Amino acid sequence: MKFIFETLNQTRANALKSIEGFSEEQLAKIPEGFGNNILWNLGHMVASQQILCYKLAGIPMITPDEFVALFQKGTSPKNWTDPVSLKEIKYYFEVTSEAFQKDYDKKIFENYRAYKTSSGVALNTIDDALVYNYGHENLHLGVVLTLRKLVS
Repeated sequence: MKFIFETLNQTRANALKSIEGFSEEQLAKIPEGFGNNILWNLGHMVASQQILCYKLAGIPMITPDEFVALFQKGTSPKNWTDPVSLKEIKYYFEVTSEAFQKDYDKKIFENYRAYKTSSGVALNTIDDALVYNYGHENLHLGVVLTLRKLVS
């Protein structure tokens, strides 16, 4: 699984690199026809990993519930009352990546509760969730790359 963790970290690094030089206004812009913006997609990557890996294993999430509530499936920045900062998202990108690999190595995810995703994929173990999360984060990296073109 070392490879998956390395590629997850690289996916997150690529996401951050892809938005270098973008203003907060560009990152927060929701293009016509879209329901979310770049900030939401980045935060959603973190929130989903926390839910799919920690919450479903019965382990307290690293991110505060308030953070997850802004970015979980079905949410939109159209409903945010306060702006979300890229600095906060970057912080959780780093903290959750480091902690997840350490926690995985400690084997703390043994009580993983099976879950069927909205795309119909059954996650029965933490390894399933890890692999699924990798694909999910890449999907949202693709959305970020698309949104980047639309807000620049």
